[in-house]
Amino acid sequence: MTLSPPEDPQFLPFKLDTVGRRILWLRLDAAQRHEAAFLDDRALPPQAEGGWMPWDSLPATNPTGASVAADAIFHIGHCGSTLLSRLLDSWTEVQGLREPLPLRSLAEAWPWLDLPESRLSPTEAPRLLLALWSRWSQPLAPHRRSVVKATSSCNGLIDPLLSQQPTMRAILLDMPLRPYLATLLKSPGSVHDAANAAAERLRDLHARGCADGIALHGLTLPQQCAMGWLAERLRFGAIAQGEHGARVLRMDFEELLADPERELRRAAAHLQLDPAGVTDALASSAWGRYSKAQTHGYGRQDRAHDLELATQRYGKEVAEGEEFVEAFVHRHPGLRAAVFA
Repeated sequence: MTLSPPEDPQFLPFKLDTVGRRILWLRLDAAQRHEAAFLDDRALPPQAEGGWMPWDSLPATNPTGASVAADAIFHIGHCGSTLLSRLLDSWTEVQGLREPLPLRSLAEAWPWLDLPESRLSPTEAPRLLLALWSRWSQPLAPHRRSVVKATSSCNGLIDPLLSQQPTMRAILLDMPLRPYLATLLKSPGSVHDAANAAAERLRDLHARGCADGIALHGLTLPQQCAMGWLAERLRFGAIAQGEHGARVLRMDFEELLADPERELRRAAAHLQLDPAGVTDALASSAWGRYSKAQTHGYGRQDRAHDLELATQRYGKEVAEGEEFVEAFVHRHPGLRAAVFA
């Protein structure tokens, strides 16, 4: 008997169409999921098998009830999250799912839920999130659990997911301001990504009551990048100190590079993985490859060289971003410890 996509675990909910109220189901085997740096159009196989179905086709929960809720990696963008995800793939029980598109679609819709122009209702969106996460929590054999790496624009969903999934654990990954700015500024595409995320991050800052006098149209691109870093540092800090803080681990990518064994042991302990797997993670070929395109060699020394050049070449812009953050903490001295924790 042929199973329908919602019944067949080889099919993933691949796209969410809020206008047509439908889901694209796509068959991806374990190897294809492992190779994919992004679960978007770049992951489409040559002869893709799947199709659109009404989103009511998405089961509310895993019908077998056997899967453990997927854990998650959330991050600020361009901070080594894909590498961390691939390192966690070193544990044979873990199936990494990197940046599924429907999660990004829900994150984009979330701030609008209470507005009349929202295509999703305030009750409908959480049900979709719950159903999608249940599906992503169903790994293919031989894996027994999933770790979803979200897109950096999905950080507004951290609290809703932690509330919905009482067993889910999350890693919140970022890095210090200067290497973050240098990483973005050396790539126009990365600056564009950060600028696209800036509106939601500024909205979050305003919601925390500490964005006095800050308007997006008044910020240069380096300042927008710095503001985004600042907003996520405060968001991550609040989550780590909040109701679900025991299920959250903050990690610094620079520290992962400086002492990978220590940081991987921290990650393994937090995600309740066998510490013996750290040995395989330390030996992973991912260390010497560009994480988003595994065919390209790119190791820690390559990155350090690129950052040194970028810091020199874009010194003025880096300083502009740093000055923005310093001016912010001067106005809000009580937040200095949280920003630079």
